[in-house]
This record gives sequence, structure tokens and C-alpha cells, in this order.
Amino acid sequence: MLAPNPAPVVIPTLQSWQGGQGRWELHEHSRILIDPSHAEMLRPLAAALARELANVSDIRPQVRQGKAGSEGDITLRLASCDNSSLIGDEGYVLEAGRSLSLCARTRAGLFYASRTLLQMLMLDGQSAGKHRSVPRGHVLDYPRYSERSVMFDVGRKFASVPFLEDYIRFMGWYKLNTLHLHLDDQVNSDDHRSWSMKAFRLKSDNPVFHDLLPSDGQYYTRQDWNRLEEIAAANAVRIVPEIDTPGHAGAIGAARPDLLYQGGTPSGGTLDPSKPQTLAYVESIFAEFLPWFRSDVIHIGGDEASVNQEDISIVSQVNYLNQLGHFLQWRGKQVEMWGSADFAIGLDKSFLIQRWINWGDEAKFNWGEHGFRWTESYGDWYIVPFGPDYFNPKGVRGDALYDGWDNRTPASVMGPHGPTGGQIAVWNDKGARDYDYENTVHGLFKDAIPAAGQVFWRGQAHDATGAPLSYSVLRQSIEILQYGPGTRLFSNSRL
Repeated sequence: MLAPNPAPVVIPTLQSWQGGQGRWELHEHSRILIDPSHAEMLRPLAAALARELANVSDIRPQVRQGKAGSEGDITLRLASCDNSSLIGDEGYVLEAGRSLSLCARTRAGLFYASRTLLQMLMLDGQSAGKHRSVPRGHVLDYPRYSERSVMFDVGRKFASVPFLEDYIRFMGWYKLNTLHLHLDDQVNSDDHRSWSMKAFRLKSDNPVFHDLLPSDGQYYTRQDWNRLEEIAAANAVRIVPEIDTPGHAGAIGAARPDLLYQGGTPSGGTLDPSKPQTLAYVESIFAEFLPWFRSDVIHIGGDEASVNQEDISIVSQVNYLNQLGHFLQWRGKQVEMWGSADFAIGLDKSFLIQRWINWGDEAKFNWGEHGFRWTESYGDWYIVPFGPDYFNPKGVRGDALYDGWDNRTPASVMGPHGPTGGQIAVWNDKGARDYDYENTVHGLFKDAIPAAGQVFWRGQAHDATGAPLSYSVLRQSIEILQYGPGTRLFSNSRL
């Protein structure tokens, strides 16, 4: 009797695999069948999958309505999937036999199932463009973390729309689901005596907010944002916008200098949270741009209001953040912010927290034990181009992230008080320097993306005996899988 098929080493690796025997074959008469009861929702996903299959196999299946597939067909179903209670909102079941079925409870789950199918095809050992079979077997797959995030500081260094489009596709290929954009900030001069630039990156057509426009002329219009949201939706990625106040808010203060805290070294980078007018103006900014944002999560920053020798009380900061958060909650949004342990007493526990400080007692503070839901955004996994050594100015290798995520983060990453998500980040503290996202940042960051997908979706990979797999084994698949279908900017930049 033949041995069952071994699990394909897709990235991220599968939660559960039951190998069958033989292979499912894509052929010239294969079809993609969509459930008639969900045809409107599934047709764009099926059409995209057909194009991608043509890219990897040179066969473009026809999309048809139907439920029962013949040999070589692919069916897409939104259903309970054998009543599995494990798959949640992003998991899926893939069954490869004579025909192949993808089943999930949500469109996102089916999208991830389609990534697995395409990766399985690409790993069949055939030449590029001729991938036409996958091992028969049963996949039950679902994520470790609900938030699997990449953050770009576009406030201090602008990222073009085409670059962000391709990164969204790149992220979706490795099942990362959140693009966090830090939209306003300033750059401290090398001598720390002045601000070398300040920028807020959203352009409103409302003349009331004209003074928010950055002096470098680089910003996102409503049309730009809509385009990014559409690409994100197609790739099961949500865009979490961050407008950071009261610290890191020099660009907002430049538009309203009457709201600035009068102090600090250098001065002019922090809003005064104790002034009622500050909250009113910041709320007006959020109200202006909320119609742009499709994410149910809005990030309000909240960090480092006293980092430049400002004398701003914890009480005034917590009061300001609570009021701003409630303003957004009343408009149907979930509020996220950077964590500071000093805020834990008094801060609304419905806010999502990102733990980021990687030194001192703050790094050991477990927000879950204090009643908060939180994401691990640990500073060891930041990239700061031209920054200090402890912020990885030469980039983060996938091996280091894969081996270090669970071992180097001091607060518990497991159990009931562990994080609901993970994030890797690019900060541009030296954003006044001459570099860009397409070349410098991408070169430093790209190797970490597949590793982040692995760590945040599956964690440590194991072979059929339960033994851990080294990242060198995963890298063999990554060498083949690269950036996934549809990316354009990175064709000459291999992983």
C-alpha cells in the first residue's frame, strides 16, 4: 500500500494535513464552480483565481455556477465546512481528490484557501508556468493570531501608492491581514534642536484643513485611499489608519500653533492635551477622514507625549485619549493605541493596545493581565533605516524573526493573557535622509514578510513526526513562491 502524501511546505505551513494518495490534476477542461447562493460575492474571487491559475499553469479555467465538481474542477463554497468549530472567520478547509474544493465561512477564508492552492501548485516540481497538480489530501487551516500586521511610518517617509499596492499583494500571499499606516509625524534634527520636517499625509478638499498639507507635496488623496482600500479588500487585508496625537503631532500643531504644548526640546512637536480646543480640533480631523476609512479599527497613537522633556501629566493624557476614543466609538469604530504602562489605570479597557517598548519594566508588562486585548509590536522587530543598532538599521532576516519571536519577547505570548496579534514595523526616525521605500526600505524589510506570515499564522513549523522545521527548510519554498501573483515593482528583487 502506498504511503500517504506528505504535507506540502506552503508558507505559512498548514495547521492540519491528512495526506491522501495520488494527485489532483488541473487540465484544459477544469472549471471553477461557485455556489449559486453566493455567486455575486464569489465571482470576483473566482475570476481572480482563474487569472492566477493561468499565470502559474498556463490553463485558465472557466468560472461557472454549480456545487458538484467533476474531475479536475475547483469548487468554492461559503459554508460551515463539515461543522468545524476551528476555522473561525479566516480559516478554511481544502479537500483535494478527483476534484478540489475550497470551503470557508467568509470571503477572507476562501481567499487564504486560494493562496494555499496556488502555492501547492507552484511547489509541484514542474517548470514555471506549467504547475498543474497538487497532492491529494485534506487541509484544515486557521490562524494563530487574529491580527497579523505590517506597519509603515509614512508620516516621516512617504510611500507611493504603487509601492503600497504591491506590498498589500505581497502580504496577502503570506496571509498577513493588516497594513497599519502611521500617517503623521516629524523628524528630529541630528543635533536634536529642531524639527527637520513635519508631515500629515492625507489631503482633504475641504479648505478648513488646507494647512495640514505637507510642505513636500507628498500625500494621499481620497482617490488614492479608495484605490488602496480596493486592493486591500481583494487581498483580505484591512488598512488601519493611525493619526497620532498628542505626541508626534507637529504637523497638526503647524496648522494650529495655538494648540501646541509650549515647551519641550525641541518645542513644537506635541499638542497640549489639557486644552479643550485640542480635543475639538483633533476630533474634527478624524470626522473629516473617517468616511475614507473602511477598517473597523482606528489607531489614535497616544505615545511619547513627554519624550522631549515636556511636563505633561499622565492624567491629562489619559483623559484626552479616553475622550478621543469615545468620540470614535460613538461613530462605530474600535480604538487602538500604543501602550504605556503608566496609562493602564484609568484607560478605557475596551481600547486595543499595542505593546512596543523593549526595555525596562515596560517590556515585561502584560496588558492581558490588566484586562486589555493587546497586540505584540515588540521593538526588537522594528526596522529604522540609518537608525541605532538596536532597531535593525541593516534589516531583519526571516531566520531571526522565526527563531526569535517566541523567545525574545518577555511578556507571555501564550495562554489566556497573551496577544491577539503580532506586528513588524518600519519606522523612519531618519526620514529626512535621502532614501525611499521602493529601494532602501524594501531591501531591509522583504525577508521578514514570509517569516511574519509563518509566525503569526502558524508559529513554529513541524514535520510529520512533530520535529521542528528550521527556517532553512521553509526558505526552500520561499525561493519558489517569491512575492506571489500580481506584484509588479519587485520582479527584479528576489527574496
